[in-house]
Amino acid sequence: MPCLFVSYRREDSAGFAGRLTDALEQRFGVGSVFRDVDDIQPGEDFEAVIERRLHDAKAVLVLIGPGWLAASAAGERRLDHPQDFVRREIELALGSGRPVVPILVGGASMPEATVLPASIRGLSNRHALSLGDASWAADRMRLEAVLAQWVKPADAARSRGAGRLLGAAAATLAAVGLGAWLWGAGAQDEVQAIVGSWHAEVRYPWNLSLEETYDFELRDGRIEGLASFLGMPRVVEAVEWRDGRLHFLTRSEVVAGEAQASELVQHYELTPDGGELQVRLEIQRNGGRDPPLEFVARRR
Repeated sequence: MPCLFVSYRREDSAGFAGRLTDALEQRFGVGSVFRDVDDIQPGEDFEAVIERRLHDAKAVLVLIGPGWLAASAAGERRLDHPQDFVRREIELALGSGRPVVPILVGGASMPEATVLPASIRGLSNRHALSLGDASWAADRMRLEAVLAQWVKPADAARSRGAGRLLGAAAATLAAVGLGAWLWGAGAQDEVQAIVGSWHAEVRYPWNLSLEETYDFELRDGRIEGLASFLGMPRVVEAVEWRDGRLHFLTRSEVVAGEAQASELVQHYELTPDGGELQVRLEIQRNGGRDPPLEFVARRR
Protein backbone atom coordinates (compact mmCIF):
# COMPACT_ATOMS: atom_id res chain seq x y z
CA MET A 1 0.00 0.00 0.00
CA PRO A 2 1.56 3.36 -1.00
CA CYS A 3 2.30 5.54 2.02
CA LEU A 4 3.35 8.67 0.10
CA PHE A 5 1.26 10.58 -2.44
CA VAL A 6 2.91 12.79 -5.08
CA SER A 7 0.79 15.57 -6.62
CA TYR A 8 2.17 17.38 -9.69
CA ARG A 9 1.31 18.85 -13.08
CA ARG A 10 2.70 16.78 -15.90
CA GLU A 11 3.56 19.77 -18.08
CA ASP A 12 5.22 21.53 -15.15
CA SER A 13 7.21 18.95 -13.18
CA ALA A 14 6.73 15.44 -14.60
CA GLY A 15 10.49 14.90 -14.84
CA PHE A 16 11.04 15.86 -11.21
CA ALA A 17 8.06 13.75 -10.12
CA GLY A 18 9.48 10.66 -11.79
CA ARG A 19 12.96 11.23 -10.44
CA LEU A 20 11.67 11.86 -6.93
CA THR A 21 9.40 8.80 -7.01
CA ASP A 22 12.31 6.58 -8.02
CA ALA A 23 14.50 8.02 -5.26
CA LEU A 24 11.87 7.65 -2.53
CA GLU A 25 11.08 4.08 -3.53
CA GLN A 26 14.76 3.22 -3.22
CA ARG A 27 14.55 4.39 0.41
CA PHE A 28 11.03 3.37 1.46
CA GLY A 29 10.42 0.39 -0.80
CA VAL A 30 8.93 -0.41 -4.19
CA GLY A 31 5.27 0.60 -4.26
CA SER A 32 5.60 3.06 -1.36
CA VAL A 33 4.81 6.10 -3.57
CA PHE A 34 1.60 6.82 -5.48
CA ARG A 35 1.92 8.81 -8.74
CA ASP A 36 -1.06 8.91 -11.07
CA VAL A 37 0.72 8.29 -14.37
CA ASP A 38 2.06 4.95 -13.11
CA ASP A 39 -0.59 3.83 -10.66
CA ILE A 40 -3.98 4.45 -12.29
CA GLN A 41 -4.98 1.64 -14.61
CA PRO A 42 -6.86 2.15 -17.91
CA GLY A 43 -10.61 2.27 -17.29
CA GLU A 44 -10.36 3.23 -13.60
CA ASP A 45 -12.27 6.24 -12.25
CA PHE A 46 -9.48 8.82 -11.90
CA GLU A 47 -11.04 10.85 -9.08
CA ALA A 48 -12.15 7.78 -7.13
CA VAL A 49 -8.61 6.38 -7.22
CA ILE A 50 -7.13 9.72 -6.18
CA GLU A 51 -9.50 10.00 -3.22
CA ARG A 52 -8.78 6.44 -2.10
CA ARG A 53 -5.00 6.86 -2.33
CA LEU A 54 -5.10 10.19 -0.49
CA HIS A 55 -7.13 8.55 2.26
CA ASP A 56 -4.48 5.83 2.63
CA ALA A 57 -1.43 8.11 2.41
CA LYS A 58 0.72 9.02 5.42
CA ALA A 59 1.92 12.26 3.77
CA VAL A 60 1.28 14.23 0.58
CA LEU A 61 4.01 15.91 -1.48
CA VAL A 62 2.89 18.77 -3.75
CA LEU A 63 5.48 19.45 -6.46
CA ILE A 64 5.51 23.10 -7.56
CA GLY A 65 7.55 24.06 -10.61
CA PRO A 66 7.92 27.39 -12.44
CA GLY A 67 4.74 26.82 -14.47
CA TRP A 68 2.57 25.29 -11.72
CA LEU A 69 0.59 28.44 -10.95
CA ALA A 70 0.31 29.75 -14.50
CA ALA A 71 -0.78 26.50 -16.17
CA SER A 72 -3.80 27.38 -18.30
CA ALA A 73 -6.53 25.92 -20.45
CA ALA A 74 -8.51 28.05 -22.91
CA GLY A 75 -6.75 31.16 -21.61
CA GLU A 76 -7.74 30.62 -17.96
CA ARG A 77 -5.68 29.33 -15.08
CA ARG A 78 -6.42 25.65 -14.60
CA LEU A 79 -6.09 26.08 -10.85
CA ASP A 80 -9.17 28.35 -10.86
CA HIS A 81 -11.40 25.54 -12.14
CA PRO A 82 -13.06 23.60 -9.29
CA GLN A 83 -12.62 20.32 -11.20
CA ASP A 84 -8.92 20.79 -11.88
CA PHE A 85 -7.36 17.57 -10.61
CA VAL A 86 -4.31 19.21 -9.01
CA ARG A 87 -6.62 21.56 -7.12
CA ARG A 88 -8.85 18.64 -6.09
CA GLU A 89 -5.85 16.66 -4.85
CA ILE A 90 -4.69 19.56 -2.67
CA GLU A 91 -8.22 20.23 -1.37
CA LEU A 92 -8.63 16.60 -0.38
CA ALA A 93 -5.15 16.45 1.16
CA LEU A 94 -5.67 19.59 3.25
CA GLY A 95 -9.13 18.46 4.29
CA SER A 96 -7.86 15.05 5.38
CA GLY A 97 -5.58 16.52 8.03
CA ARG A 98 -2.62 14.60 6.66
CA PRO A 99 0.80 16.26 6.43
CA VAL A 100 1.14 18.23 3.19
CA VAL A 101 4.65 19.26 2.11
CA PRO A 102 5.16 21.67 -0.82
CA ILE A 103 8.25 20.71 -2.83
CA LEU A 104 9.74 23.53 -4.93
CA VAL A 105 11.50 22.32 -8.09
CA GLY A 106 13.10 23.97 -11.10
CA GLY A 107 13.85 27.16 -9.14
CA ALA A 108 10.18 27.80 -8.34
CA SER A 109 9.06 30.07 -5.49
CA MET A 110 6.27 29.36 -3.02
CA PRO A 111 3.02 31.03 -4.18
CA GLU A 112 1.51 33.58 -1.82
CA ALA A 113 -1.89 32.79 -0.33
CA THR A 114 -3.51 35.71 -2.19
CA VAL A 115 -2.90 34.13 -5.61
CA LEU A 116 -4.33 30.73 -4.64
CA PRO A 117 -8.01 29.72 -4.75
CA ALA A 118 -9.57 30.09 -1.32
CA SER A 119 -10.03 26.34 -0.94
CA ILE A 120 -6.27 25.65 -1.07
CA ARG A 121 -4.81 28.78 0.56
CA GLY A 122 -3.83 26.60 3.50
CA LEU A 123 -1.05 25.26 1.27
CA SER A 124 0.84 28.55 1.68
CA ASN A 125 1.07 27.93 5.45
CA ARG A 126 3.00 24.69 4.96
CA HIS A 127 6.77 24.76 5.28
CA ALA A 128 8.24 24.23 1.80
CA LEU A 129 11.35 22.27 0.85
CA SER A 130 13.38 22.75 -2.33
CA LEU A 131 14.86 20.13 -4.66
CA GLY A 132 17.60 21.41 -6.95
CA ASP A 133 19.63 19.68 -9.63
CA ALA A 134 22.96 20.81 -8.21
CA SER A 135 22.04 19.92 -4.62
CA TRP A 136 19.81 16.92 -5.34
CA ALA A 137 21.49 14.43 -3.00
CA ALA A 138 21.55 16.73 0.04
CA ASP A 139 18.03 18.07 -0.65
CA ARG A 140 16.62 14.57 -1.02
CA MET A 141 18.29 13.51 2.22
CA ARG A 142 16.60 16.36 4.10
CA LEU A 143 13.24 15.45 2.60
CA GLU A 144 13.66 11.82 3.63
CA ALA A 145 14.45 12.96 7.17
CA VAL A 146 11.19 14.92 7.26
CA LEU A 147 9.18 12.00 5.89
CA ALA A 148 10.62 9.66 8.54
CA GLN A 149 8.33 11.17 11.18
CA TRP A 150 5.26 9.94 9.27
CA VAL A 151 6.48 6.90 7.36
CA LYS A 152 7.37 4.43 10.07
CA PRO A 153 9.48 1.30 9.54
CA ALA A 154 6.35 -0.86 9.62
CA ASP A 155 4.79 1.22 6.84
CA ALA A 156 7.90 0.90 4.72
CA ALA A 157 7.97 -2.84 5.32
CA ARG A 158 4.40 -3.14 4.08
CA SER A 159 5.55 -1.40 0.91
CA ARG A 160 7.99 -4.30 0.37
CA GLY A 161 10.75 -3.10 2.56
CA ALA A 162 13.16 -0.26 3.01
CA GLY A 163 16.03 0.21 5.46
CA ARG A 164 15.72 2.49 8.43
CA LEU A 165 15.89 6.16 7.52
CA LEU A 166 18.88 6.92 9.68
CA GLY A 167 20.86 4.24 7.88
CA ALA A 168 19.78 5.60 4.50
CA ALA A 169 20.49 9.15 5.52
CA ALA A 170 23.93 8.15 6.77
CA ALA A 171 24.73 6.54 3.42
CA THR A 172 23.62 9.68 1.61
CA LEU A 173 25.61 11.86 3.99
CA ALA A 174 28.72 9.86 3.22
CA ALA A 175 28.05 10.13 -0.51
CA VAL A 176 27.81 13.94 -0.40
CA GLY A 177 30.62 14.48 2.08
CA LEU A 178 28.54 15.35 5.15
CA GLY A 179 29.54 12.42 7.31
CA ALA A 180 29.76 12.49 11.09
CA TRP A 181 33.06 12.95 12.91
CA LEU A 182 34.88 9.90 14.25
CA TRP A 183 36.47 10.23 17.71
CA GLY A 184 38.90 8.20 19.71
CA ALA A 185 37.86 5.28 21.88
CA GLY A 186 38.60 7.25 25.05
CA ALA A 187 35.53 9.45 24.64
CA GLN A 188 33.15 6.55 24.03
CA ASP A 189 31.59 6.61 27.51
CA GLU A 190 31.07 10.38 27.40
CA VAL A 191 29.46 10.19 23.99
CA GLN A 192 27.13 7.40 25.12
CA ALA A 193 25.49 9.87 27.52
CA ILE A 194 23.70 11.66 24.67
CA VAL A 195 22.50 8.58 22.77
CA GLY A 196 18.71 8.29 22.71
CA SER A 197 15.67 10.53 22.26
CA TRP A 198 15.31 13.98 23.80
CA HIS A 199 12.79 16.79 23.74
CA ALA A 200 12.88 20.47 24.69
CA GLU A 201 10.54 23.44 24.80
CA VAL A 202 12.23 26.10 22.66
CA ARG A 203 11.20 29.76 22.77
CA TYR A 204 12.20 31.39 19.50
CA PRO A 205 12.73 35.17 19.29
CA TRP A 206 9.81 35.68 16.90
CA ASN A 207 7.12 35.01 19.54
CA LEU A 208 6.98 31.28 18.86
CA SER A 209 7.34 28.37 21.28
CA LEU A 210 7.65 24.78 20.02
CA GLU A 211 8.59 21.37 21.34
CA GLU A 212 11.66 20.20 19.45
CA THR A 213 13.02 16.66 19.36
CA TYR A 214 16.56 15.26 19.14
CA ASP A 215 17.41 11.64 18.34
CA PHE A 216 20.97 10.31 18.36
CA GLU A 217 22.51 6.92 17.58
CA LEU A 218 26.04 5.67 17.99
CA ARG A 219 27.07 3.54 15.03
CA ASP A 220 30.59 2.35 14.18
CA GLY A 221 32.11 5.09 16.31
CA ARG A 222 29.98 7.83 14.77
CA ILE A 223 27.01 9.83 15.98
CA GLU A 224 24.09 9.97 13.57
CA GLY A 225 20.71 11.49 14.13
CA LEU A 226 17.96 14.01 13.61
CA ALA A 227 17.37 17.38 15.28
CA SER A 228 14.13 19.24 14.68
CA PHE A 229 13.98 22.96 13.98
CA LEU A 230 10.65 24.77 13.76
CA GLY A 231 8.98 21.41 14.23
CA MET A 232 10.66 19.70 11.26
CA PRO A 233 13.35 17.01 11.73
CA ARG A 234 16.71 17.74 10.08
CA VAL A 235 19.68 15.46 9.51
CA VAL A 236 22.65 16.42 11.71
CA GLU A 237 25.80 17.40 9.81
CA ALA A 238 29.43 18.25 10.64
CA VAL A 239 29.17 16.29 13.89
CA GLU A 240 32.08 16.69 16.29
CA TRP A 241 32.67 15.67 19.91
CA ARG A 242 34.98 18.25 21.48
CA ASP A 243 35.80 19.10 25.10
CA GLY A 244 32.91 17.05 26.45
CA ARG A 245 30.36 18.69 24.14
CA LEU A 246 28.59 17.64 20.97
CA HIS A 247 28.75 20.12 18.11
CA PHE A 248 26.74 19.81 14.90
CA LEU A 249 24.68 21.81 12.45
CA THR A 250 21.41 21.41 10.57
CA ARG A 251 20.02 23.30 7.59
CA SER A 252 16.62 24.75 6.70
CA GLU A 253 15.13 27.18 4.22
CA VAL A 254 12.95 30.26 4.39
CA VAL A 255 10.64 31.02 1.48
CA ALA A 256 8.70 34.29 1.49
CA GLY A 257 6.35 35.24 -1.32
CA GLU A 258 8.07 35.53 -4.70
CA ALA A 259 11.55 35.72 -3.22
CA GLN A 260 14.03 32.92 -3.78
CA ALA A 261 14.51 30.46 -0.95
CA SER A 262 17.25 31.48 1.49
CA GLU A 263 19.14 29.03 3.65
CA LEU A 264 19.34 29.09 7.43
CA VAL A 265 22.05 27.12 9.23
CA GLN A 266 21.46 26.04 12.83
CA HIS A 267 24.65 25.61 14.88
CA TYR A 268 24.20 23.46 18.01
CA GLU A 269 26.34 22.83 21.06
CA LEU A 270 25.05 20.16 23.48
CA THR A 271 26.55 19.59 26.92
CA PRO A 272 25.51 16.53 28.99
CA ASP A 273 24.54 17.58 32.50
CA GLY A 274 23.33 14.70 34.64
CA GLY A 275 20.19 13.41 32.98
CA GLU A 276 19.75 16.55 30.85
CA LEU A 277 21.36 18.27 27.88
CA GLN A 278 22.25 21.93 28.04
CA VAL A 279 21.65 23.20 24.50
CA ARG A 280 23.06 26.31 22.87
CA LEU A 281 21.65 27.17 19.42
CA GLU A 282 22.87 29.90 17.07
CA ILE A 283 20.92 30.56 13.86
CA GLN A 284 23.02 31.76 10.93
CA ARG A 285 21.40 33.84 8.20
CA ASN A 286 22.70 36.23 5.54
CA GLY A 287 26.28 35.82 6.70
CA GLY A 288 25.57 36.68 10.35
CA ARG A 289 24.33 34.87 13.46
CA ASP A 290 21.38 35.67 15.70
CA PRO A 291 21.93 35.95 19.48
CA PRO A 292 22.23 32.41 20.89
CA LEU A 293 19.26 30.57 22.35
CA GLU A 294 19.85 28.44 25.44
CA PHE A 295 17.50 25.75 26.74
CA VAL A 296 17.40 22.31 28.36
CA ALA A 297 16.57 19.03 26.62
CA ARG A 298 15.29 16.06 28.62
CA ARG A 299 14.97 12.39 27.78
CA ARG A 300 11.64 11.20 26.45
